[in-house]
Amino acid sequence: MTKIAIFSDIHGNLSALNAFYEDAKKENVDDYWFLGDTFGPGPDVQEVWNKLLRINPSVRIRGNWEDFLINAFLKKGDLSDSIKTIENYVIDRLDNPADVCKVVEEWPLHFEKEVDGVRIGLSHNLPDDNQGDSLSVRAESINLNKLFEKKRQNLDIAIFAHIHHPTMRYIDLNCLNNNTVNYDYNKADERLILNVGSIGLPFDKPTHLYKEKRAEYLLLEVGNQGDINPQFKRINYDISCEFENALSFKLPFRKQYLHLFKI
Repeated sequence: MTKIAIFSDIHGNLSALNAFYEDAKKENVDDYWFLGDTFGPGPDVQEVWNKLLRINPSVRIRGNWEDFLINAFLKKGDLSDSIKTIENYVIDRLDNPADVCKVVEEWPLHFEKEVDGVRIGLSHNLPDDNQGDSLSVRAESINLNKLFEKKRQNLDIAIFAHIHHPTMRYIDLNCLNNNTVNYDYNKADERLILNVGSIGLPFDKPTHLYKEKRAEYLLLEVGNQGDINPQFKRINYDISCEFENALSFKLPFRKQYLHLFKI
């Protein structure tokens, strides 16, 4: 049995990252895979980077917020004024932003792994595009098909992040229009799609009474015979430190940031 903690979208929330890491250690995981979005819009910067280096994931995917950071540091790209403001805050709080940008620029947009015969594709969003909303919880199967195109046609599982919603879906590559009238199920080609949720800024609301104070990640168990057991983990933690940091660090757009935990 191989146990992998797959996590993403820290977004500058050190308390959530610490809660995740403590839980993953209790699970005695064998490996860590990180799917991108380290900094912003949350208050913690260098401390988050130090912790990520300590966790030392064997897979590190470049998310859209890594691209924002690189473009802001190099003063290129078409970034909005608000993103520039947030990324300048991040740059000012990194000990060596040039080195960090150099490291994250080398992270791939996607990566493929095989674990005990199970073929797994990893990306932040689409394999060749780490931005956009085409893979949201409202996405049609035809959009999700893009996770299995080209060299990824033989994947068993596609795992992505970006949408901040833990998700498990199947798609049938031979029936992408959802028309099952007189469908020959012997021709079905089903693939599993998983989303890891978000460490620092979840958007999903499992119940109307659930308060937004948890860190989310995917614990993936792969058996020696290729059997899989995906577990969506939600770890409670004290968010008050992050609220205090947002105020004391003079986080840009802090009122909007704090509001994201209450909607």
